[in-house]
Amino acid sequence: MASAAGNDIEVLVREKVEEELKNIGMNRSGVETREMSKATKEVTAALLPDIANIITVVVTTAVANAVKKITREVIKCNNKVQKSFMLNKYDNDKLEQYMRRDNLCISGIKEERYENEMVLETKIINIASDIGVELEPRDISITHRLGKPRGSDRPVIVRFCHRKKRDEVMKKRKALKNKQESIYINDDSTPLRVSLLKMVKDHSDVKNATTADG
Repeated sequence: MASAAGNDIEVLVREKVEEELKNIGMNRSGVETREMSKATKEVTAALLPDIANIITVVVTTAVANAVKKITREVIKCNNKVQKSFMLNKYDNDKLEQYMRRDNLCISGIKEERYENEMVLETKIINIASDIGVELEPRDISITHRLGKPRGSDRPVIVRFCHRKKRDEVMKKRKALKNKQESIYINDDSTPLRVSLLKMVKDHSDVKNATTADG
């Protein structure tokens, strides 16, 4: 492609030079002018390839620099878009976690085949009683299993009517360690925060990690 461009430029240069020489010839007369024109043509013809190469290099360099500049601008723009996307994602995550502030996620509660919300609510009240927290049905806004049935005991999401009751259960959850059943009470964290917590727990230098308010 560079060779073809060089040939095209050489033709253009040749035509321009011949045009200028013709103009010079029109302004001069006699053998001197013709001889000078002939000599000039010979010198120009010898220099044409070098001139064309120089122009080609200049054009190629200019194009390459333009491409680099455009590439830098595209990368810069892309970085801004990615940064904006991550900031929006983080803001949305904070909002979602705020909406979960009155919730707890309880895992290890045995799942029954024909389980309804009332049955779940009773189980939650009993678990709270086991750790020394007195709950009444009016303290619970809603309870439900998380996700679709999958053949194992799904976690239970509990939304409390009062934040104080939720925090009281959370503070006394350590008492579950003395129970025979493997029941765990945790914050109802967003998927992003669950992933981050898992990364921390998987680190070799971390012995234990929990969340506080998500």
